[in-house]
Amino acid sequence: MTVLSTNDIELLRRFEPILCFNQGEQFFPMDVERYIAEARLCIQRPNELPQTLVPRGQLTVDHLIQLHYDTASAVYYLNFAEPLPPVQVREFRQNSSLRHFHAGQGRLARVGLLARLGDLLFSISLLMRGRVPGGLAAGAAMCYQKLQKQHEHYCYYGRVIREHGYIALQYWFFYAFNDWRSSFNGVNDHEADWEMITVYVTEDENEPGAVIPCWLAYSSHEFEGDDLRRRWDDPDLEREGNHPLVYVAAGSHANYYFRGEYLPTATVPYVQSIMRAWRRVRYFWQTTLRQGDAPTALPETGFIRIPFVDYARGDGLRIGPNQKRNWELRLLQRTEDLPAPAWVDGYRGLWGLYTGDLIAGEDAPARPKYHRDGTVHKMWYDPIGWSGLDKVPPPNTALAALERQQRALLDKQADITRQIEEQAQHLTGLEMEAQAIQGLSYMRTQIAEVQRQIQTATSELDRLKSQRATNAEVLERCTIYAQQLISGQSGDPHAHLHLPQLPASVDDIKLGRGAETWSAISIGFLLIGYVVIAQSTGFWGPGVLILLGVYTFLEALFRHQIQNFIRTFVVGLALITTLVLVVEFFPQVVLTLVLLAGLVIIIENVREIRA
Repeated sequence: MTVLSTNDIELLRRFEPILCFNQGEQFFPMDVERYIAEARLCIQRPNELPQTLVPRGQLTVDHLIQLHYDTASAVYYLNFAEPLPPVQVREFRQNSSLRHFHAGQGRLARVGLLARLGDLLFSISLLMRGRVPGGLAAGAAMCYQKLQKQHEHYCYYGRVIREHGYIALQYWFFYAFNDWRSSFNGVNDHEADWEMITVYVTEDENEPGAVIPCWLAYSSHEFEGDDLRRRWDDPDLEREGNHPLVYVAAGSHANYYFRGEYLPTATVPYVQSIMRAWRRVRYFWQTTLRQGDAPTALPETGFIRIPFVDYARGDGLRIGPNQKRNWELRLLQRTEDLPAPAWVDGYRGLWGLYTGDLIAGEDAPARPKYHRDGTVHKMWYDPIGWSGLDKVPPPNTALAALERQQRALLDKQADITRQIEEQAQHLTGLEMEAQAIQGLSYMRTQIAEVQRQIQTATSELDRLKSQRATNAEVLERCTIYAQQLISGQSGDPHAHLHLPQLPASVDDIKLGRGAETWSAISIGFLLIGYVVIAQSTGFWGPGVLILLGVYTFLEALFRHQIQNFIRTFVVGLALITTLVLVVEFFPQVVLTLVLLAGLVIIIENVREIRA
């Protein structure tokens, strides 16, 4: 493990983030040691009841690092708190800062029918999956807040990694509990939560020992890649000096660049074919028929807007430099004077309760270093690639990297030119061969084979020339880009973003109470209506159509989209009418089309003769 220098620690301090929390937040970044002292160590073996290995009040780091992990399928986990009974939960919520939190209007009203159906299925799935017991969030909050009253601490765990020309300054934050579901109507609850902010800097060649900040990356749920990061000079970002502002989502502790309310997006597996068909329908509707809004980009693997809100308003406590609460720095690496915390490498278990959730959403994490299965997490072993930066050179090496690529492109261009000459000679030889044997009836087979080879060679020659032309244009653009780099131009700071995480629009948030109420009851209304219709013999088909029509009308009414509804209804009715006419009068339609085609050909040919 890398030994941290005094300069590394100074860098961590220089770029410390400022975390902006919401009103109502119950948990703030704490130290692992106090958490361990309050927890018990448990093991869950297959087909057995959970067993406590070390009871509360006796657990130490030594217990964690001495585990042997003898059973591959056994799960070791910590348990920080006990659930409170319902009466105490109500009392806690009435007296805690949760009473200051107000949910935004229209959680379900912000999404469409499929997402609301997903919400129904999600609610049902919680009854069948492993889940955190009710009252555990309140119990953990009481335990954590008691510790804070004894000695108030706000800390992060720092780590510095040098790789690919970058210096990655990682700021790890440990929370005692993720109470997104129980406190803020979110997706899940789980004991313990690890989140991370990375500031990427590079050494300044003009001033020895100095660094230049380049990029930021904020952890947000399970996302990774280009959309996680922002360029340091992005004009949209908020900073106080060298300290970036981070808006922390209530309960989930996901980190965002901008204050607001977010609807997280998730890729759902096994829906690729459905999404491809939906894309074609939308393209035809919006582009060919020119109905609705302009087409919007959808990822190739699927697009589901989860009907849960991440509240990152930043209207609560702020922790960081020059704030009312400041950071204590703990390190995840050894220094010349101190070793790294033993639990970093030595403990591969979960940091909180193991529920056996089939999708692991309610199970505690094993980070910072490990996945739940004990393998090393990408955030740890590849902090540069985690945010997609392993393909992006630092600014001070960008010009050299571009020049290397230009040389490679020139070599490629020379190779393509050589292949073109060889292919042209080969094609010329084939053509001479074809001319030599043409007209010889007994050479019909050979003539056909030579003609096939000529077609193949011609296609390959055309491909090579097209590739050379494209490569030449790329080289020209590289030359222009090199001139931009030399002049200090960095380009569009948003160019790398594909589906950036942005807060919901003000219009979305200000949906009316009627729309919110309708969205809450609409799925139930649809299901109950279907049951009623299913009991009516002989009325099922028309009844379902009427039900869907009424449902669609009410959906448009509460979303203030009556004009769109009427336009869609009219266009859809016209399409159906056209389809019915084509099916009913198919022979006449075909004959009419043939007649029109004949007339068009005659008119065009006569016009050509007269010209």
